[in-house]
Amino acid sequence: MLRITRRAVIGGAMSLVAFAVAQGCLTVQAHAEGVHDVLNGLIASYSKSAQAGISNKSVGELFEKDGFRDYLDAYPVGGLAEGFVWKPGMGATFTGPYSKLEIKAPFTDYIPLPEGAVLDPKKTYKIGFVFHGFNHPWLISLADTAAWEAARHPNIQIEVIDAEFDDNKMGQVIDTWVAKQYDGIVLWPSREAPMGPPVDRAIDAGIPVVSVDRRTSSEKISSEVLGNFYANGLQEGLYLKEVMKEGNIVLNRKDLGSTADSIRTGAFLEAIGNVDGFNIQGNYHTNSQRTLAFQSTADALQAYSDIAVSFNTGGEEAMGALDAIREAKRLNSAPGGKKIVILANDDAKEVLKEITDGNIDMVSPYTPLIGDIGIRAVIKHIGAKEGLNEAPPKLIMTPNLPMITKTKMTIEGVETMTPDEWPYAYGPAVN
Repeated sequence: MLRITRRAVIGGAMSLVAFAVAQGCLTVQAHAEGVHDVLNGLIASYSKSAQAGISNKSVGELFEKDGFRDYLDAYPVGGLAEGFVWKPGMGATFTGPYSKLEIKAPFTDYIPLPEGAVLDPKKTYKIGFVFHGFNHPWLISLADTAAWEAARHPNIQIEVIDAEFDDNKMGQVIDTWVAKQYDGIVLWPSREAPMGPPVDRAIDAGIPVVSVDRRTSSEKISSEVLGNFYANGLQEGLYLKEVMKEGNIVLNRKDLGSTADSIRTGAFLEAIGNVDGFNIQGNYHTNSQRTLAFQSTADALQAYSDIAVSFNTGGEEAMGALDAIREAKRLNSAPGGKKIVILANDDAKEVLKEITDGNIDMVSPYTPLIGDIGIRAVIKHIGAKEGLNEAPPKLIMTPNLPMITKTKMTIEGVETMTPDEWPYAYGPAVN
């Protein structure tokens, strides 16, 4: 049973393989099914190097000013829950309930539940899913997967609410569900700190709460479904170091205090921190909005004639940056007449097309197709509360995914994938 509240919106432990890679004792050719451990090993290696010191003055000053070390040290890096092993091609295909687009979701076999009634088949369980952004291609895809999973179980009733990028509104929604004695809550928090108190109130009322993608500040939360933010930023840095050793960089970042910004940007700076030829020339917060990334990039292009790199913490930011660079006719305006290198996260179909066309240089996939994991996790927490099953782990890491490049490359043991090889891109198709 699906109830939709829709409002308009404006505008673990390291594996032995990973440990060996981190210590430089083992060279691993990272085909996709082994990339999780290889990237974890590289994360450990670059983190250790950055803790010993960042030689690049420009990078080090920003890293220190924004306190990235504290965020990175707190972010978990480890194995997958319940021994899950992901391989390319896994997952279900369906039509998104909201986007109406065909979706290939990669992790539908992770924390699995069989189709049909769950827990006590004589009961109906009410679950609330609150997020931001029905008009955002990444976020509507997240909601698609949550609603799809709920619809597989006839005794699950889900209410989906868009909090419209308003932290106070999200807190009020959660409090309303607490008052109505919902059985479980799943949320996508925009920022960590504001969502800690309402999550704590729900937990104190005996309602399991699961966050997906971004974190809250609650230490009581039932489970966190966390993606590969660290691997995202790291791979942007690895790619950049592979293709150049010097240049001025403009950063388009997400909102300050968000998990996506602190971990992706911090990991990127760790990766390039000991290459002295790089210089942070512009630093902007564009809050996941294409229009703001367009404006910040346009401003940077007016201010600087020698931009070599556009770093973007999301696909929307990368598309906004590319639009600004195209409009200014500056795609090939890097020093020496070279192309501006554009780095992206989030594997939207339009981003992958720009990689195929040679305009965006790489994307580190960060799939929105994880809402289903959150729903399954909260169902299992409800079952544990009723004595029907074991509770899922508090930390549910999603697999590290390899970067996507126009042609196959091997970068520090990570074998990239091409757009044609990647079945999980989200959003509308583009010609």
